[in-house]
Amino acid sequence: MQVETLEDLLFAGLGLKVRQIVAVDGRLTVDASGCGSPGRCPACGHRASRVHSRYWRQISELPAGGRREVVIRLHVRRFFCDQSQCLRRAVVEQVAGLTEPRRRASVVARAAMRAVAMELGGRAGQRLCANLRINGRRTALLGELVAPSVPAQAPRILGIDEFAFRRGRTCGTVLVDVETSRPVDVLPDRETASVATWLREHPGTEIVCRDRLMAFTRAIQQAAPNAREVADRWHLLQNLSTAVEKTCRSHRACLRRPVAPDNGSPSAVPATPLPERVCQRHREITELAAAGLSLSGIGRRLHLDRKTVRRYRNQDLEGLLASARDRGIGVLDPFTAYVQHRFRVGCTSSMQLYREVCALGHTGGYRVVNRYMADVRKGAAIPAQAAAPSPRTITAWIMRPQEALRPSEAAELDDLRNACPEVAAACDLAREFTDLLRHRHRHRHRHRHRHGHRLRDWIQKAELSGPEAIGIFADSIRQDLQAVTAGLTLPYSSGIVEGHINRIKTIKRQMYGRASFTLLRARILLQP
Repeated sequence: MQVETLEDLLFAGLGLKVRQIVAVDGRLTVDASGCGSPGRCPACGHRASRVHSRYWRQISELPAGGRREVVIRLHVRRFFCDQSQCLRRAVVEQVAGLTEPRRRASVVARAAMRAVAMELGGRAGQRLCANLRINGRRTALLGELVAPSVPAQAPRILGIDEFAFRRGRTCGTVLVDVETSRPVDVLPDRETASVATWLREHPGTEIVCRDRLMAFTRAIQQAAPNAREVADRWHLLQNLSTAVEKTCRSHRACLRRPVAPDNGSPSAVPATPLPERVCQRHREITELAAAGLSLSGIGRRLHLDRKTVRRYRNQDLEGLLASARDRGIGVLDPFTAYVQHRFRVGCTSSMQLYREVCALGHTGGYRVVNRYMADVRKGAAIPAQAAAPSPRTITAWIMRPQEALRPSEAAELDDLRNACPEVAAACDLAREFTDLLRHRHRHRHRHRHRHGHRLRDWIQKAELSGPEAIGIFADSIRQDLQAVTAGLTLPYSSGIVEGHINRIKTIKRQMYGRASFTLLRARILLQP
């Protein structure tokens, strides 16, 4: 394409006439004036014709030709609005593709600033703009992030889920169009009233994919009773996995038995100060929580971490004691049986035992062995326990398909099932439920009612003969039976919503975690 004029080179098709170009100390100034047709009045839409006045307007542009700063001094026109009914008297000339009302940067420069703000946020974006020689301050960058308007009509298939503004403290709600995979809106909390209000103001939803949070269920029943609810299958498996793990933890005594000494008689578990300390700490935290103190306040008073206080407050004493009794001594755990055997046959030197366990593969230091030997000499050491997988590992074996297990894992799981009937019952019920979920696509429409019948049978079996945790999970399924049945038979799920939850976590890590709700909402809805 042959360039005939300077206007064609710099402002092709923009309707500008260049008057002069001045370059001084890294600053490039372009004086230009508009020569296009008059625009329309933004109030009444009538095309203006009479010139009211002229004035100079300064527009910042992206760097060019090695110049750090490029400025366009634009001589624009004001026009009269001749409509007598219109409240506006003057209309300012806008150059399409270059200027926008009340903006001091060009359209191209603002697009670049918006892209930087989307990826980096305020301060980091300002540093990048300084390196790229773009005139972008922190507040100006964040000002470019404006949330788009929410459609008046809700999407036909709506996904809804919660996310944490601050983990364990405040949560919000994200709503996603499942068919287009785009976020629709973000709410500042996860309360029933907020979600119900949004659904009333945006009607049209036919199917709602949600997790197991009862606040969402109540909101849908109040504001969109005709919408069909679909419980997400991943959350169902997650809830079942939690119930199975709770069962394994409550029966860990069956799964991890003490090793019998050489004479064949069982070892008695000695009294240790750890269970007493756990009981005392649990009693203190329970009393302070009942008095109304917050987690942080309890932590400051007892000199404990906030997470430790939460664990003691939320977990019963029996579970805490079981965890304390099951607690090992770290890297020496695989060698405690050997150390106790050598002590019983007469080897009482800590250094000698340290050399022997190092030869067997011990990677810890001498102090670990010496401390354990001090407990052995006082008779306060917990007897060596047979190696057993953790409750979380057992849960993973149970939840995975049987054909996906290695032969060694399947054999060990069979041993654990034989050792504890409750774990065996949990395993059978979990596999039966996961079979319902994983084979839902086979003749989905033909056997929809059969899936519901099988689900009711499973609930009854779990409530009558299953472990307590599995029974509680089955009762929650009964209360949400229609949504769970829809989750087993319909192809919809909250997978797309979970993807946006992960995206929100990434956005928060990009220094938006400290942002206001308005700014964070704009960043979430401005999907690239």
